[in-house]
Amino acid sequence: MRIMWETSDAILTASKTAVKEFVSDGAGFSVHWGLYSLLGRGEWVMHSEHIPVQQYRKLMDSFNPINFNADDWISLIKEAGIKAFMITSKHHDGFCMFDTKLTDYKITNTPFGRDPIKELSNACHRHNVKLHFYYSLLDWYNPDYQVNWERYVEYYQGQIKELCSNYGKLGGILFDGWWPRYQLDKETEYFRPKGKWNLTQTYDLIHSLQPDALITNNHHILPLKGEDYQIFEIDMPGENTTGFNTTEIGDKPIATWITLGKGWSYIKENREFKTLDFLIERMKKCKEKNIFLWINSGPMPDGNLQLEEIEILKNLKHLP
Repeated sequence: MRIMWETSDAILTASKTAVKEFVSDGAGFSVHWGLYSLLGRGEWVMHSEHIPVQQYRKLMDSFNPINFNADDWISLIKEAGIKAFMITSKHHDGFCMFDTKLTDYKITNTPFGRDPIKELSNACHRHNVKLHFYYSLLDWYNPDYQVNWERYVEYYQGQIKELCSNYGKLGGILFDGWWPRYQLDKETEYFRPKGKWNLTQTYDLIHSLQPDALITNNHHILPLKGEDYQIFEIDMPGENTTGFNTTEIGDKPIATWITLGKGWSYIKENREFKTLDFLIERMKKCKEKNIFLWINSGPMPDGNLQLEEIEILKNLKHLP
């Protein structure tokens, strides 16, 4: 049986200059940071441990990353020679790390009270680092995802408009949470989209508001119209050691996305990290094949980057 999934008829794309610069920049630094960081058991903890929505929401009362300093983060990656930065604006748990007007489930309603993405945006622009957003289409919190699909699409597109309008010039947006080849089971059935994402409108909205922003979607299929590069999670392009990547490579620029730590977000009990030698070798392979490399970190709940990851970045700046 042929697998069918949503397509896109988007007309607009990122500017040729922006695409050329993205490929030339070669590497970017991303972070997975949110309420799940408090628990230190991975960004999927709400799902994997069956934590009820209202119980999980109570984490808001404890989220207060008092040691967060946007300039420290961006200065560090700038000194390492990295020219792009990406942060999880909203992960699958639905919690918003920015001051959205469309829900009260956001970081400005925690004891922290500030908008870290606004601060990171300002730091990126000061240091000439391109700002990218990760945004999860999948949402375990918003009830409309399950009961009113049209309203949910309006909600997520409204947030994309906010992200494109309120934080200055963007380098790009990476979507996640829609995997059309993923085989759902009883545990994951509630992930299923209840209709179309309306990607055509979403992609053209982004490119109309941010002509230089590159769009990618971590959907593990070939790029759709309106997507500016193809991304491979963990694997090098064309490989599928994870079991969920496509081995097909399209005609767009390509990127791979790896973690410095054991997982994507902060893991309290597991202190395994990639070695500097591993990272240097991966960067070398990517450079030889003209592949962009996203390097991911899991900041701690207090707002600090992990010392092991800081050390790796500091060593990168000493490379020839």
